[in-house]
Amino acid sequence: MSLNTEYIENLVFKFNNGSITPKELQVLTDWYNSHDDQKAVVTSPPEKVKSRMLTSLLARVANKRSKSVKLYPKLRWLAAAASIIVIAFGAVMVIKYKSSLPHSAQVKTSIEPGGNKATLTLPDGKSISLSNAQTGIVAGAEIRYIDGSIIENTNVNQTNNTQQLTLHTPRGGTYIIRLQDGTQVWLNAESTLKYPSGFSAEERVVELDGEAYFAVKPAYNINGGKIPFKVTTGQQIVEVLGTEFNISTYPDQASSKTTLIAGKVALSNNDSRIILSPNEQAVTTNGKTIVKKVEVTNYTAWRDGKFSFDGKTFKETMAEIGRWYDLDIIYENGVPSEELVGDAFRNQNIGFVLRLLDVAEINYKLDVNRRKLTIKGKKK
Repeated sequence: MSLNTEYIENLVFKFNNGSITPKELQVLTDWYNSHDDQKAVVTSPPEKVKSRMLTSLLARVANKRSKSVKLYPKLRWLAAAASIIVIAFGAVMVIKYKSSLPHSAQVKTSIEPGGNKATLTLPDGKSISLSNAQTGIVAGAEIRYIDGSIIENTNVNQTNNTQQLTLHTPRGGTYIIRLQDGTQVWLNAESTLKYPSGFSAEERVVELDGEAYFAVKPAYNINGGKIPFKVTTGQQIVEVLGTEFNISTYPDQASSKTTLIAGKVALSNNDSRIILSPNEQAVTTNGKTIVKKVEVTNYTAWRDGKFSFDGKTFKETMAEIGRWYDLDIIYENGVPSEELVGDAFRNQNIGFVLRLLDVAEINYKLDVNRRKLTIKGKKK
């Protein structure tokens, strides 16, 4: 991106004194990311962030000698603005790697990211490994892949809605299913969706273990009334009429989380019933539910092939990474208090995670053969 140096310098100073406009901030962000750089993000005190940001930006404006400095491969954060500056919700520090990384960052790995992986279990117990070349399936009397090709020997009696089918993604897997009513469900890694061979005229009920994003299509009975769609989990029952939402209910999580993107849902647990509005999240722990406002993209980024670390604890972030790369995460000396922020593509080698840990000054040990990542704690 070719922009007048004096103009960029002015934008840098306006960023530093807080007078920069959103449009100017976008210009500065785009200019910054048009250069080949290496950046990772960790939380840091605001004043330190401003100082380092200003130094980095001014150095870039002042001269072009960055090409002569040996730098390490770029971490490709999808959201450029989030990878540089978090305006309202906290500070982000953009860090240039030193000319020599700690030894732990130089570990070579063969652990690749996850992809399209799933198995479908039919009512008779027959299990089918679904194609990794496909992204999803379409339910019906004859089950097909989304591209229309038939999955052989999968004829299902849709008139018997007591028969259950199960779609399961392993660790490192994700898959889509379009149900008989047109509802689409995106399954995240290590998740299971149980659904009937045919929905009744009174209600549509599925069961979830793990995490999934639902885009529910409205359905109507012969009298014109809407047929409710229900998702049952270990701690919640979510009822909708037509909406989009995300549910995370992994067995190793203390809480079940339902995040509403659009429409309205009614959430029940024990004797309580809560109505969620868009951009709200219901968190149920030990039978008690709280509702809070959230940035929904932080909880739905996985559906678009991204990690989003914002608003999550270190343990939550590492659990998500562990499921995607099929790694066991071990904490040798407790869970570090650091939080990673920003987002990144999920199609990268495990090496990018190790670089994040190095930047956050976390000691770790990766055992590739046993697929185990041991977190030893903060470096001293």
